[in-house]
Amino acid sequence: MYIRRSLAALILLVSVTAFADAGKVNGTLTMNGNVAKLKYAYAVTRPDPFDKKKTVTCVIASDIELPQTALLDDMELMSATMKTPMNGLQWLINDEKDVISLQIYTTHRKEGGTQFSSVGAQKLDLKDMTASHVAGRLYLPKPDDFFGDKYQYDVSFDVPVTTVKAPDPKDDLKGKMLPAGGGEPGKAYQAYRKVLLAGNIPGLKKAVSKDRAAEMNDPDFPKMLPLVQSMMPKTVKITAGSVDGDTAILLTEAKEKEETSTGKITLVKEAGAWKIAKEEWTSKSE
Repeated sequence: MYIRRSLAALILLVSVTAFADAGKVNGTLTMNGNVAKLKYAYAVTRPDPFDKKKTVTCVIASDIELPQTALLDDMELMSATMKTPMNGLQWLINDEKDVISLQIYTTHRKEGGTQFSSVGAQKLDLKDMTASHVAGRLYLPKPDDFFGDKYQYDVSFDVPVTTVKAPDPKDDLKGKMLPAGGGEPGKAYQAYRKVLLAGNIPGLKKAVSKDRAAEMNDPDFPKMLPLVQSMMPKTVKITAGSVDGDTAILLTEAKEKEETSTGKITLVKEAGAWKIAKEEWTSKSE
């Protein structure tokens, strides 16, 4: 099973394009009396989280347009919604045409938080479900409650099922190849890892690009940092790299237990020093 991970939108910058055809959708999500009109719907095939030998159809209905990478997995979707908060639903349909997972994304919870799981009470009326198309209605028959938050939804959708492929990092190596260990960009990346794992926010701001450092001024960033740290591989090997002007790319590898991860690190040179601009990881569970 392949999982694509971005460490956090406040640290990482993901360059993406939106789908030209997001499918047809007519629906609403009501949270604590606030009604969000769901204007965009997407569907993609993903590995079944409960059975590695099977796949599921992942459908997302949202009030904002989403980038293609947001459909790769939940971490990419989290990165996209941290950058631009959304109101919407994400649900997984298995081969038996059952909803096995349902996440609600909202900007209207009373006590904070932007998403929660709500599977079991929903109703799904499917009109069509093939490898290339899914259509139907997902709805909650009556309002429900999640720790004091009142919500209800009703979504009719007619969406093409899209195949989204993760880019090959090797295609991005341009310019002069770096020596073993990544040279100066490699040293900058290892220094960044140390301050990140130590939870040193002032040091972290100095290690990343100025745009990423500015985003770390968000008051919620300290709360998010433990999650970012937990997603960072503990031991990383730099396997290749290149420098093209003021941009450097490092390719990395990490092995932990039964998981092997490969990474692509993008650095930019600012004021004569290499800074981390973006970090992406793809993991394979054995």
